[in-house]
Amino acid sequence: RTRATAADNAAINLENIDLFVVPYPHASHCLLSPNWKNECMHVDDSLIQSQVLDKLNYYKGDLKRRHLFINTMEVFLAHPLLRTIGRSLTLGPRLSSTNGNVNHYDNDELFEHLIVPYFNDEPGYQPSIIHSRPLSLWYTRPRKYSFAYFYGSTNRRMTRNYRIHRQYFLEEVAMNWKKVDLIGGKPFILKKIGHDGGRESDVDSGKHGKETQKRYNQMKTYSQSVFCPTLPGDSPPQKRFFDVILAGCIPVVLAFNTTTKATNRLNGGGSRNDRERFEDLGKGVSKHNHISWFSADSNGYTVQDSYPWAKHSSTLPPDREIDYESFVVQIYGGVKNIKPTLEALMENQTEIQRRQLELGKVAKYFTYGAGEDAHVYEDAFSMMLESVIYSLNSGKDYSG
Repeated sequence: RTRATAADNAAINLENIDLFVVPYPHASHCLLSPNWKNECMHVDDSLIQSQVLDKLNYYKGDLKRRHLFINTMEVFLAHPLLRTIGRSLTLGPRLSSTNGNVNHYDNDELFEHLIVPYFNDEPGYQPSIIHSRPLSLWYTRPRKYSFAYFYGSTNRRMTRNYRIHRQYFLEEVAMNWKKVDLIGGKPFILKKIGHDGGRESDVDSGKHGKETQKRYNQMKTYSQSVFCPTLPGDSPPQKRFFDVILAGCIPVVLAFNTTTKATNRLNGGGSRNDRERFEDLGKGVSKHNHISWFSADSNGYTVQDSYPWAKHSSTLPPDREIDYESFVVQIYGGVKNIKPTLEALMENQTEIQRRQLELGKVAKYFTYGAGEDAHVYEDAFSMMLESVIYSLNSGKDYSG
């Protein structure tokens, strides 16, 4: 705001200004306003138009591409006025083609979404701590558990959105894991979190794996586990995915081929037939297809369009993009294949350590430096600036 005022008063040469940052905290405005509605529709259009957009003196013509909006929430939860405007930071996914990160919308204006990680405020995962870990520690540190999975209460809404896979996984465990005590020789954590009268539920992975603790530190448990399933949620990226990486736990995801034309929008109760159809959609996925870790339908959103600085996303120079597939475990064919896939991997310590090492190389990019750590280390913020600069200098035509 200070720079904008100075530009007004001193007639600063606009050619010398690379970027106008619009300091409107859209996510906070939406989430803290009363009577919340999806897509921020409880905030009146005229308020955003008059108090934000109309006050941007230079948001016009070719200067539009130099404006950066801080729209750090899931993009389809944002207000329609800001969902496809200019260049913006978002938690994802980006509403674009996998062939490039610039797209047209209904109003024929061009926009660009730059995906950033969710914020983790745990002091133990600040950049100085992450950078101080020797790379060897990521794969030599002993793990107590084969995997850790925390889940909340099931509800009827789960049968109508992408979280249905979480219910399928619990059903799979109930039906086929009754005599399973260990995975790869280690106990596992499968824990319900929630109110339950003010305390958390106990965990029981068999007679060898029982863990009971009223105050359970999820991040600590993640750090003690080899694998951490991050099954689909309300949006393609989710905070848990980045939390487990910072903790040194290998994310486990369901993989779908988004080129399949079948839809996974469920109408009704999420029957066994639905589950089997999902398993079919996950078969035959290859690197030649567009992979999604969210859904197989047209709203699946590929990895490139869902995760920050992903390989082939064109958001950084190719040698700086993150190859998530180098460490993430992709499960094909549905939740029934989680156990056999993890059992096979637990027999291959060389492969586990390779994945842990690759994860350790990029973990620093998923933490934001705060306080004394701010602007000191390579972190999510420095990576974000790098991607903004890259997009400004990419030579793509944003003028429309």
